[in-house]
Amino acid sequence: MKKIFFVFTVLMFVLPSAAKDKNIRDISVIGPRTKVVDLQSYQDIYHVSAQQGSDREGDGSREKPWRTLTAAMANIANAAADHAVAVLVSAGTYDSTTIVMKEWVDLFGGFCPVGWQRDIFKHRTILDGVRLRRVVVGADHARLDGFVIRRGVTTSHGAGILCVDVSPTISNNVIIDNLALEPADFDYQHIYQPGNHGGGIASFYNAVPVIRNNIIAQNRTSIGCGGGVAFYGWLRMEGITEPEMQDNFLVGGLQPVLENNVIVDNVSGLNDTRRTRSSSGGAVLCAHEARPVIRNNVIAGNRAMGRSDAGGIYIEYYSYPVIEGNWILGNVAEDDGGAIYTMRNGQPLIRANFVAGNWTTGGGVGGLRMSKEGRARVVENMIVHNQSGGGVQCIDSYMELEDNIIMHNKGGGALSYMQHFPYFSSSIVRRNIMRENERGTINIRQDYGRPLIVELNNIQGGFEGEGNYDRKPEFIDDVVKGMALSVSFDPVSCTTTAVLKKAMDKKMQLAGRVMRLGKEWSVIRSADDKKIILWGDLSDARDEGLEFEIISQYRLQ
Repeated sequence: MKKIFFVFTVLMFVLPSAAKDKNIRDISVIGPRTKVVDLQSYQDIYHVSAQQGSDREGDGSREKPWRTLTAAMANIANAAADHAVAVLVSAGTYDSTTIVMKEWVDLFGGFCPVGWQRDIFKHRTILDGVRLRRVVVGADHARLDGFVIRRGVTTSHGAGILCVDVSPTISNNVIIDNLALEPADFDYQHIYQPGNHGGGIASFYNAVPVIRNNIIAQNRTSIGCGGGVAFYGWLRMEGITEPEMQDNFLVGGLQPVLENNVIVDNVSGLNDTRRTRSSSGGAVLCAHEARPVIRNNVIAGNRAMGRSDAGGIYIEYYSYPVIEGNWILGNVAEDDGGAIYTMRNGQPLIRANFVAGNWTTGGGVGGLRMSKEGRARVVENMIVHNQSGGGVQCIDSYMELEDNIIMHNKGGGALSYMQHFPYFSSSIVRRNIMRENERGTINIRQDYGRPLIVELNNIQGGFEGEGNYDRKPEFIDDVVKGMALSVSFDPVSCTTTAVLKKAMDKKMQLAGRVMRLGKEWSVIRSADDKKIILWGDLSDARDEGLEFEIISQYRLQ
């Protein structure tokens, strides 16, 4: 009995919880959806119709709507905490000016101009910056729901939506094709200069927006960070609590929320041809003590140019985001950290994400990079099939790397660790599965500092340290390979449809699975026996061959 109990105890401690059937990612709640507006909760309800309305003759009623949102906002003067106002906006294009939201006024798009039934996909309501101006400026206690926000251009931050010290709810929108230009005085001869951030959305200083169930796609910075979304600045609001230490990392307090979104095909540094390194974070920037919760998003196919870092999420200068339960797939950086990069005392909690297919053009690590005194707690993630530089890299930084699966990464090993400074505590590598990476498992170069703690890991080839062992895990064989007959991209839904050459087993549950199509990576939104629909634009796969692979979920038998 003693022997049996001992073996059971060891297995419980050394199998990463990421390898168990535990999945906090939920593809079914991702992206925009049409919600019924609870009109009973509003004291006033107004209507706007580009097709049927008149700013001169209208009064905001269903029968006599205004024609523009500009007129609607100008005519609403009595909104207050005890007098909430809803504005229902019918299908059409609204492009007369930047929309400046008001407190206690909620804007809802997606209505039919006849009958006022709501369907945000059928009755597309477009707020258009016509490549001349920012599209929306946010406000406190206000909602923006059910719009297409497109073609915004600004010489400042936030070309699609700007939130400075205000905290709207931004939900069920398509935020697409917006561009933040570089500052007018930008010096292209120098590196690391401030650019303009947030091609799609910029959340600055005392802004605590809720950004939920949107498509954030094809937004760009000319030179600047956060092609999709930028979080920047320390919250100094009255009554806000300082974050508490939990598991050695800062969490808590009031935080912006980025949740259930599709963040795809955004670019930071589009025009950074001098490679100034000023355009990190193709998808998301977290800088200067920002602390958003980034949860259950599809973050795929984003790119950081200008020799900058992190095609996916970039963290710096004492920012401490919670990055939890996301699909981070096929993102590209020109320098380091294809998926995530944290530096300069950035200290994220990175938990339960599926990190796959990311890479860098210069051969740097495709998965996660910590350097220049970055810190991170990295737990319960799948870090697999990244295409350059291996899985995880920690240089002159501190990490807790626990309960992860780090496998099948190319161009490097599972972990590269370097330490040149004497003042860091020992980083911890515990209960991970690290196997079948292209260039080995753990590579250590440590000149100073306390020794790296490596224990209780399943490491191919074994490794010195307490409880490390070498045992091939028995994963469920659920890899699917095949060929597609055709691939087509739908810009309205921001999805790619692959028609398969051979029918799939109808019993297979493919939604939420990670798929490589040619050299492109994304996650499956839905599927039937002969058709797979993926989030984002994977149409380049037509030029790469239509071979596909639905990769393993890494679940133990």
